[in-house]
Parts: sequence; structure tokens; C-alpha cells
Amino acid sequence: MKKHIARWALKAGRLTSLRLLFSRRLVLLSRPLDHPASISKLAARSFDVGLHKTGNIYRQETIDCFRLGILNAHIGLLPKYRGRCVMEWSLLQGDPTGISVFFIDTGIDTGPRIVFSEEVDVSKRTSIADAKDYLFNLDAGFYRRAIDLLNSDSLTYRNNDGSGRRYYVMSKLFQAVTEECLRLSK
Repeated sequence: MKKHIARWALKAGRLTSLRLLFSRRLVLLSRPLDHPASISKLAARSFDVGLHKTGNIYRQETIDCFRLGILNAHIGLLPKYRGRCVMEWSLLQGDPTGISVFFIDTGIDTGPRIVFSEEVDVSKRTSIADAKDYLFNLDAGFYRRAIDLLNSDSLTYRNNDGSGRRYYVMSKLFQAVTEECLRLSK
């Protein structure tokens, strides 16, 4: 049974959660993350690192439950691209796309410690939705590499200095132009 679950978890990018489950360290919260009961439950476990997978903006009390903080695999190259639709904005401006793994703070993609960033080519993707899904589904591997770096002696954080722009949801008109940019990049 465990082998079947492990195979499914690997395919779904859920290996970290699976390891936590098998080591009895998975914490299921029945209330929002910022609820005092949830914060108390998380703090009692003494986790080193949290992994972000939702659209939440975390309060400092939640972030402080993790000794090192909460990692985010952001589908934009920080510090230049913060916020929403950053992959699309990168394509529209002719810049590379990629993923940055960094420790969050209470802002939007403003956490000061970038573990690493890497360009990821999306030119072979068939649509913007396909490209975003592709990038989002790389998170497990990027988290694994970040945790390996955190366990090494060679990690030097890059500074997320706020020098980039904060981007917002792209309009349908620009989305259509971005689809064309992706099509032309093949």
C-alpha cells in the first residue's frame, strides 16, 4: 500500500507531504492558518521550514512557527518580477521566464532571502495556461533543491532588494498578445 501511495505522491509532486505523513509529522489544520489554534498547533511541532502552495498572504505569527521560515517557489525571477501574472509579463517584455525559491515575509513576493532562481524555458508550451501549469508543477523539485542548499555549507542568499516591479493580473487584451508572443517563440 505504501509503495502505491509513494508512486502516486511522486507523480503528483507530493513527496514532502508524504514523508511528513509517514514520519507522523503531517499537521492537518481545521481552522485558517492565522487562527490562534492553528498557530499553536504549528508552533508546538518545531518545524524548520514550511512550503507554500496556495495564494495565501501569511501573517508574521504563522511565519514565526517555522524556525527558518516558509519557502515559496514563485514563477517569476525575483527581484524583477513580483506579484501576479509574472510569467506572462516576462513573456510580453521579452524577458526569460523562471522560478525563484525564497523565504516569504508578510508582503507580496518581498521576502528578502532568495535561496536560488533559475530560468525555465516555456517556449515549447502550447498556451499560457499550459506554461503556467508547467511552471507550477515544478515546485516539488525546486523545493527539494532549496532544502538541499539549506542543508549545505555553500548557500549564499541573494537579496530580494525590491528593485523590481509589482505586477497585477493581466488584462484579456494583453493575455492575447502574450499568447501570440509564446506562439512566436517556438
